[in-house]
Amino acid sequence: MKRRKALYTLLAILLISNTLLFSHEFWLMPDKFRVKVNELFTLTFYVGEDFTGEIWGNKKERTLKLTHFTGEIKSDLTKLSIESDTYDIVLNFVNEGTLVLTLESKNSFIALDAEKFNAYLKEDGIDDIYEFRKKDGDLDKPSKELYRRCAKTLVQVGTNTDNTFKKNTGMPLEIIPLQNPYTAKMGDKMTVKILFNGKPLKNKMVVAWNKTITTKTRKQKLKTNNDGQVSFPLDQKGQWMISTVQMIPVIDNVDANYQSYWGNLTFEFE
Repeated sequence: MKRRKALYTLLAILLISNTLLFSHEFWLMPDKFRVKVNELFTLTFYVGEDFTGEIWGNKKERTLKLTHFTGEIKSDLTKLSIESDTYDIVLNFVNEGTLVLTLESKNSFIALDAEKFNAYLKEDGIDDIYEFRKKDGDLDKPSKELYRRCAKTLVQVGTNTDNTFKKNTGMPLEIIPLQNPYTAKMGDKMTVKILFNGKPLKNKMVVAWNKTITTKTRKQKLKTNNDGQVSFPLDQKGQWMISTVQMIPVIDNVDANYQSYWGNLTFEFE
């Protein structure tokens, strides 16, 4: 019995480890991206891969702030967000427009051996850190990393649209759409701008994910230009997710040698 219990414990540890390693993406998902004025909808936090995931638990400990933006109005929804660790958040809004909801997490910690960390850097296009490690002869060294989530979603309330969708919400890592997906037509080009601490990130890998109820997730890897912008066609209806990662070395910190920021944007295109 003790041996079986120990085996179950080991399997649980391995499962958690694999989840931490491979469940990279974190996103906000409303059950409806288009709602009527004062219509209730739910907002769920997901973590996973390939635009498929599980509910992000332990919100009370992990959430830094949840914020709602409509025009010039900014509302703090953090208290509502952390009332439950796993349940969806129920929201409704009385003003028409293309509103923005953002979630910033507190720092979390992960440690990886050298092989897994190098593979993760290559997979997520974090080429500057990989080259930094290579130059310093650190490719055989494990990593200690602090990471934060910077996620946002666009929800269309009513029929009137506005320019809230392209607002810089002040998160460390921002993905800002320059066109409103709720006024776009099939084949229109969507451009997003990537900012880190308010400055454009050039030559940064950005991933555009797209899926529908009946189709598998499609994944496009793109690179930003010198202005931190990247464009892609809205050539398929459904749910879209845009993601990117920024990592910087940490100096004089015994707890970590890297700090990463995970940016994410979700919206729907019809």
